Amino acid sequence: MTRTHMLFGVALVAGAALLAGGLLSSRASAQTPAVSAAIADGSVGEQSDGYLGINGSVSADVRSGVEAINIKRRAAYTDLAAKRGVTVADMAAATGCQTLASRVKSGQAYRIGAGSWQVKGGGAIDLPGYCATAN
Repeated sequence: MTRTHMLFGVALVAGAALLAGGLLSSRASAQTPAVSAAIADGSVGEQSDGYLGINGSVSADVRSGVEAINIKRRAAYTDLAAKRGVTVADMAAATGCQTLASRVKSGQAYRIGAGSWQVKGGGAIDLPGYCATAN
């Protein structure tokens, strides 16, 4: 196992802790009704990098809500990355893997890497290879 894979494994465990602790819950108090509606209609979705993304055009209110959530996520990732000795990007991506696997609901939009936006069907999301590497 390479150092990158070991670090990513540590980050993945920490990412799972973030999710279990509710810090990245899609129902977090920082989520506005406008962001919730945008997630429901597919104009906002989860990304494999651990952040929310905008799929198309949204209102300024939605855009600022997504930015506020992502700022809080980055702060959480930065804190845990420092504690775990991994990069912020690895911490965010590990959490992105967990979010895509366990929190994106059927009918919600998501994006892996720089790929196109997709809508989750009834099955599991085909996760990026690096997600499986950490298991």
